[in-house]
Amino acid sequence: MSARESLSDILSDHVQRLSKTRPVIAQAYEDVVQRLLASDAGQNCPAEGEVLPSFLLPDDQGRLVSLDYFLECGPVVVSMNRGHWCAFYLHELEALQLFQADIRDAGGQILAITPERQVFANELVTSCKLDFPVLCDIDNDYALSLGLAVWFGEEIKPLLLELGIDLEEYQGNAGWVIPVPATFVLNRDGRIVARFANADFRKRMEPAAILETLKTL
Repeated sequence: MSARESLSDILSDHVQRLSKTRPVIAQAYEDVVQRLLASDAGQNCPAEGEVLPSFLLPDDQGRLVSLDYFLECGPVVVSMNRGHWCAFYLHELEALQLFQADIRDAGGQILAITPERQVFANELVTSCKLDFPVLCDIDNDYALSLGLAVWFGEEIKPLLLELGIDLEEYQGNAGWVIPVPATFVLNRDGRIVARFANADFRKRMEPAAILETLKTL
């Protein structure tokens, strides 16, 4: 994809391909999404105008980093997501990386957070050629504190295992809990100036919208 392609179009194309190549998985995803939407999953997370709670998390190199550390350098974009196994997440990371230079020029920094162990966070950075950090939210503790952690559902577990996707291995626990994908754009005070949180994990915040928000700060 080019830096100016719509991420929503890319994700929509992936949904259509998935429905043709793996219709059982596509329907299972739809069922999970409808369950989560019906329960308003993720909608109680911090809202625009609120200060995003800080964190102290290991990055893909095992170094403990805090949100306050990054805020000292300027506005921050925090992307909460599911992990290296999720194609929707990979598309989002690719899009963010393509906008990275523009976001940096606007004074912003990108932080990605997943519930996966360091080895898989490092794999994300390497395979996607990211020049921003991926932090490890072990046991979804930070996602839980934000009201974003949800149970994936027993119906999806055997289908993913058949594809070789084992969240117990990736996350180091047997919970099969994932975060609702969310993006927070923070000013230097850590206050949320833009937020996107949607239990439909097939939808994400457009990098172009992130960039335009940063330009106003």
